[in-house]
Amino acid sequence: MAPAVYWTPTMRTRPSAPVDAKQSLEEMAPIPTPPSVRDVTPSLCLSLVEFKDMLRQFRAVDDSVTLRLNRAFAHSRDRGTSLPPSLLMQHDKSYSSSTATDLGRSTYSSVSETMCASIWLDLVDLWTRREDTIKYCMEINAQQAQQAQAAQAPINKEDLLDLDRAQARERSAPIEISRSRGESTAEFMARQLRNELMVESIVRRRSLEVFQSRCKMFQPSTQACEREWAYWHGRSRDEMK
Repeated sequence: MAPAVYWTPTMRTRPSAPVDAKQSLEEMAPIPTPPSVRDVTPSLCLSLVEFKDMLRQFRAVDDSVTLRLNRAFAHSRDRGTSLPPSLLMQHDKSYSSSTATDLGRSTYSSVSETMCASIWLDLVDLWTRREDTIKYCMEINAQQAQQAQAAQAPINKEDLLDLDRAQARERSAPIEISRSRGESTAEFMARQLRNELMVESIVRRRSLEVFQSRCKMFQPSTQACEREWAYWHGRSRDEMK
């Protein structure tokens, strides 16, 4: 059987980030991109709406994996209606067609070990890439905030009035996602990205529950890394430390 191929959303390389953010990116030292983070640029990390849209599409890939798992489970149950668990059942005094069908379904209603192992590796790869992508963008935004703070010139008394007016304009301007009163742009971005890590944990736990209900006999390999075992127990690698 040919290996399953999952669609990965195309990451936009030129999101509508503010001009000053793009300029400051050219000046900051580049953050190494983890191998698991593909097609994600610093500019995308600085555009919250674009980043959230990318994550939404990326998380939808989990659904295609669990759908494949559910179809395999349904197919195995269907086999049980025509393949009774044992031909000896037909010589049992309590034999009936309905009994054989029920026993057949309970016997065959399981996904093969090979498919479970393949789907598990697919899920681990998806979870790793998404978690690393969020953390990568957290580093990009933290560096952007440091760059902006370092570039700020000392403010004298004559500048305070202009600064107050600028902050008032910023508060009154329409924004794409609500921001708490008194919260800076950097703080707002950091909070949103932390929230995405929490959402990621919920999405991952939901997919894990489906997988473990369909592959009840499966266990990760004894050679599995610490992060894979953390995912298996419904946690992130950081939570295991």
